[in-house]
Amino acid sequence: MAHAFRRRPDGSLACRLDGEEKAIIAQVAQETADLIRADLGIDSDAEALRRAAESEDPLRRLEAEFAGRDAREPSDSAVRRLFPAASEDPALAAEYRRLGQQDLAEGKLADLRRVMAILDATGGGHGEVVIDDDAALAMLRALNDVRIVLADRLGLKRDGDFDTVRMLQQIEDGVEGAGATGDEEHVGSDIVIAVYELLSWLQESLLRALD
Repeated sequence: MAHAFRRRPDGSLACRLDGEEKAIIAQVAQETADLIRADLGIDSDAEALRRAAESEDPLRRLEAEFAGRDAREPSDSAVRRLFPAASEDPALAAEYRRLGQQDLAEGKLADLRRVMAILDATGGGHGEVVIDDDAALAMLRALNDVRIVLADRLGLKRDGDFDTVRMLQQIEDGVEGAGATGDEEHVGSDIVIAVYELLSWLQESLLRALD
């Protein structure tokens, strides 16, 4: 069972998670990263493109500039929430995407990778997760991005909507307990709700510890 983040005497932040909780958080972080890469067309050559942009060779810099000009507009509703249009003017929005979307995406992917690395370093079983303040900020950003994706899948527009979804789910559970038959979609939404609750609790716990 998870134990909340706390500030330790040495200044680090620590919480305890069991193996299943760590595996779930790492999985949804990986799935969020995969979703971003797939929807925005970001491939494994992104780091090579960045190095080319910083190269002393003008031809490599020019090649990197042209390669980075086409910023794909998100098609997935969750990715659109992660990368909203910066302007109501389509031309300006496209220009903002061209100039900044790649850097923003790389930052989000780096935060998600960092969370996965932190969890992986603790091993597979129940154990303590220890981070410094810099890693805590990366984890907060990553948890928020994953929560945005899950909220989209649950149909939530605001955090307050979650209480309504939870109440409706409990009503459905009561109906099923009275004899109705559940299906895979219902089970799937139960899992998403449980993961959303875990991430929300962990994020709040980390914010309190940082404060």
